[in-house]
Amino acid sequence: MRDAQSMGHAGPFCPEVIAGVSQGSHVCAFYETKDDLEDLVLGFFAAGVERDELCVWITPDLVSDDEARSRLSGAVLESGIEFHRARDVYLARGRFARDRIIRFWDQAIQRAGSMNRSGARVSGDAFWLQRNDWSAFLEYESDINSWIANKPIAILCTYPVSVSKGGDPFDVVRAHQFAIAKRRHQWEVIAAPTVAPNRQAEIVESAVRIASLSGRERQVLDAIIDGHPNKTIAHDLGLDVRTIETHRARLMRRLGVRTMVEAVRLGTLARLATQEPLASTV
Repeated sequence: MRDAQSMGHAGPFCPEVIAGVSQGSHVCAFYETKDDLEDLVLGFFAAGVERDELCVWITPDLVSDDEARSRLSGAVLESGIEFHRARDVYLARGRFARDRIIRFWDQAIQRAGSMNRSGARVSGDAFWLQRNDWSAFLEYESDINSWIANKPIAILCTYPVSVSKGGDPFDVVRAHQFAIAKRRHQWEVIAAPTVAPNRQAEIVESAVRIASLSGRERQVLDAIIDGHPNKTIAHDLGLDVRTIETHRARLMRRLGVRTMVEAVRLGTLARLATQEPLASTV
């Protein structure tokens, strides 16, 4: 089992972009295996612990309560993470219950406030989704983008690939601010084709800040966002690991951020502005 504290760093097992998701964000991820799901939620919640957020995992049937606790060891468990069964939250009499889930998000925010937490960080799974619920569920997912603006909550929606085949994955991506999925065993960001107006100014500002980086710094940040560890980045760029570490430190100073998670968040937002990787040349 990978330690929760280690999940806040870049690597092939946990995309830092997930850790960088901030409050007011609504994103999704596609997974095939339990290990993929673990990579997603552990990195997501580890970042929430660092930000003193109330963490809530709405788990699928394939993960029992005991298994969820065993997978989320260390600081994440000690933070008092809540576990809820997806069918109990999303469904009423076997059908998708839109009003119930929105009330659940509001109540999570209220509980976080009563506990003097900075906000809530919630991950919900769509394993239960049936074809006859797709239209209503995707309408709800799209509406959440405006509802969540300026609210102290971040939402990660996880979709099993087997379930997403029941509808159009493109529609799922379009209903979120961005998505991630594994391609050729690597996590990749999939930018949504449209962005909610309340996010546009932030995206433009992020793109301007990223543009201040040197070409090499942008290459390093691009590789980190794609989930590559320092050793792989060094090999791909023909550099040594210590040089990569130097570039990491310099790009954080240039961006005016204290952690790589913050830098990754800026880089991810900048990608939404350009719809392209941050850099392709030195």
